[in-house]
Amino acid sequence: MAYPRGAYAPIPTPVGDDGLLQSEALERHLSFVKNGGLTGVLVLGTNGEFPSFDLNERMAVAEAAARFGGGLELMLGIGSCAVAEAVHLVQTAAHFGYGAALLPPPFYFRNAPAAGIAAFFRSVLDAAEIPVLLYHIPQVTGIAISDEILDAVEDHPRFGGVKDSSGAEDDLHRFTSRLEGRAYLVGHDRLLSAALAAGGSGSITAVASVAPALVVAVGADPARQPELDRVRSLLEGHGLGPAVKAVLRAGGIGDYRARPPLLGLDDDDAARLAAEFEALIRR
Repeated sequence: MAYPRGAYAPIPTPVGDDGLLQSEALERHLSFVKNGGLTGVLVLGTNGEFPSFDLNERMAVAEAAARFGGGLELMLGIGSCAVAEAVHLVQTAAHFGYGAALLPPPFYFRNAPAAGIAAFFRSVLDAAEIPVLLYHIPQVTGIAISDEILDAVEDHPRFGGVKDSSGAEDDLHRFTSRLEGRAYLVGHDRLLSAALAAGGSGSITAVASVAPALVVAVGADPARQPELDRVRSLLEGHGLGPAVKAVLRAGGIGDYRARPPLLGLDDDDAARLAAEFEALIRR
């Protein structure tokens, strides 16, 4: 079974003022990141705001990305607190030709025992036809992909590895030391060079959505990591998710409006960010 490798963008889901998917924007963005040299994209991950879309909408987004994403490796976020829904989504991913899926823990049940979390994961893995990566983002889900959980799933043939968005170097080394033969994809731009040096197989990082060529360049030349750090810091200073959307909107990709409870940047902040971003990229 082939596991994901290379640089991926966790693409935001473009919606207009009416809250509906803008398919043309999705097509433009996929073309942009492909031309920037990325290996692939993650559809409906955290930056894609998967909890804000119902099941039918998520299936429509998955289908649209498959239709427009020729030449890119596709990974589908299948996060859900319901096993049946996650199973439906992983089967949807396989149906539309995705190469892998990304599964966070069932985030509402923060006090569930590790054995229960592992049973949730194994139920989805049992139904999968493609590799499934576990999503380690404990600052959001409240549930870590612990060694106990890994012990319980690592023998499963569809367990594809881990996406690690913790931003913690300890977790980076913990995962790379035990995921030999599986994928380790770092989810934080500042750790890209360190992850690759430690044997990681690639990345899924926010800056890749707006500066894909820079992420690819840093993967080839770790001396350029400080450039990536500066872009990441700029986006974080405005709020990472809203900032990525504002940069894409300023670039003419799409409207990228927010669905409640999330909010976008106001016009003044968005204009300042766009100018700062352009100045930084052109340095």
